[in-house]
Amino acid sequence: AFSYACNAKEYVIRINQRIVGFQKDAYAYSHFRSANVPIPEVTQLRYIDEHHAFCLTEKMPGITLQDVDRQTLKQLLQSTTDVWLALADCSINHTTGFGDFDGQGQGTYRMWSHFLQSILDPQINNWDDVLFPEQQQIFEEMAAVFNSLIPSCPEERSLIHGDFGANNVLTDGQHITAVLDWENAKYGDPLFDVATAFFWSPWLGCMSEQAAYFEPYISGLSHSHERLVCYQLYIGLSEICDSALRQKGEMTQWALQRSAE
Repeated sequence: AFSYACNAKEYVIRINQRIVGFQKDAYAYSHFRSANVPIPEVTQLRYIDEHHAFCLTEKMPGITLQDVDRQTLKQLLQSTTDVWLALADCSINHTTGFGDFDGQGQGTYRMWSHFLQSILDPQINNWDDVLFPEQQQIFEEMAAVFNSLIPSCPEERSLIHGDFGANNVLTDGQHITAVLDWENAKYGDPLFDVATAFFWSPWLGCMSEQAAYFEPYISGLSHSHERLVCYQLYIGLSEICDSALRQKGEMTQWALQRSAE
């Protein structure tokens, strides 16, 4: 990702091997942006060559929640919560399906439970190649708990950012100025975005503060504990698989231990 100025305007250009995440950024801007959910405009996206795509967006003001000091973060907790609530209120009547949606805004799965179960599907993630033999037992225990919790998760269909908070939310110190990077966006239970904060809370101070602030909003919801644990395990399993395939041993082990917790 690079930023630059041209004719008194500022832009960000990002390069990736896949274009679908950029297409989802463009779709989110066209369909979900509002005063309550600020999303940068995508001005161009296309392939550079057969292996690389680029996305050009307007540069939004501010720094990430991950980079603000603790006092500023505390002052922004209600604003951050308001954005999460606004995400869940976005109209998705023009879309179909659950789970990750494509560049045209259509979900991949017929049911939310099918999306959750997909993380364990050996045709999608070859767990035998991901885990060392000594990790297999704890993985099987985690998978059993995860599967037992899926029935507690409602077939609710709302907009989910999929990686909300930390370095994907910008602020000018007083307001939330942008919600970035919609590659992991999906349709389903909005508590999934809260679970992101809970899962990463030991790793990132900003996530720990957000998780604690979210508590009153979720404590009275049906099966809130089971849903949060289920979604944290999904996030953990996803991180374990991704980090192992990228040969990031330290992060793989941390995600495994965090999921076990």
